[in-house]
Amino acid sequence: PTLAAIEALLPQFVGDILQTPPQFSAIKIAGERAYDLAREGEQVELKARAVTIYTLEIVDSNENETQFFMECGKGAYVRAIARDLGRLLGCFGHVTALRRTRVGPFTEEDAYTLDEIENQNMAGEALLSVEAGLTELPCVIVDRDTAARLRRGGSVILRGRDAPSGGVVYAACGGVP
Repeated sequence: PTLAAIEALLPQFVGDILQTPPQFSAIKIAGERAYDLAREGEQVELKARAVTIYTLEIVDSNENETQFFMECGKGAYVRAIARDLGRLLGCFGHVTALRRTRVGPFTEEDAYTLDEIENQNMAGEALLSVEAGLTELPCVIVDRDTAARLRRGGSVILRGRDAPSGGVVYAACGGVP
């Protein structure tokens, strides 16, 4: 396909879209992973799911391949974007290389290779606090009794104006998550 044809279709893949996961996905169907069923030769129907694609841009292109930059929300399948784009273009779209540059608050600038950690004895520098992984979640402050109940796997009901309206949160007590 031409670069112009590819560019013309990109807006269809940005925003809140419905995406059918690939057959080789980790989604469970009747308690079995879809990829296990696919490896056994079973064809299963996976339902389209709502995902969010914030950005999908062409970085580079030549007559044989096109490189993209994509920012997406949780649950989006990058390979499915390539598959669906290829289908609309009348060709086979597939991913030859995939590089994840960010997951939640962590970027590739935060990453170290095992070699760097082992050879430079920098495990203390390389390890981030638990809080570093929670920065994108709202925090709910709880008392000691509630914290103890949560530590034991119990549930709690949060009431009042500071209670979250839904979604995922983390609890902290005395400044400790």
